[in-house]
Amino acid sequence: MNNQEFMIEVENSHNRSKRLLLRKEKEYSDEKDRLIQFYRAGAADQVPPTQSLLSMAVKHYTSISDMVKDPHAFSLKSWNGKITDLRNYTYLLDALIRDLGIK
Repeated sequence: MNNQEFMIEVENSHNRSKRLLLRKEKEYSDEKDRLIQFYRAGAADQVPPTQSLLSMAVKHYTSISDMVKDPHAFSLKSWNGKITDLRNYTYLLDALIRDLGIK
């Protein structure tokens, strides 16, 4: 893959992430707080919301860990879904640490 093809894939990946984040917004947030589910889950488990988020992300990481053992056994659609979910957790974590006021 040359650099131009790679940059096209980066842009496509970013666009998939944005679309999924917008679609999931209605499922996982209220009108006031986009990160409310992590705060609620953290409170329920008596852990910081960052730890709660990471616990949710691990599900996608472990699934990808299984998939990489035989990458051709999965469709590109399956790969896109798992990778996009995991990437979005890094975006959400980035937002969460800022929301917590970490400097």
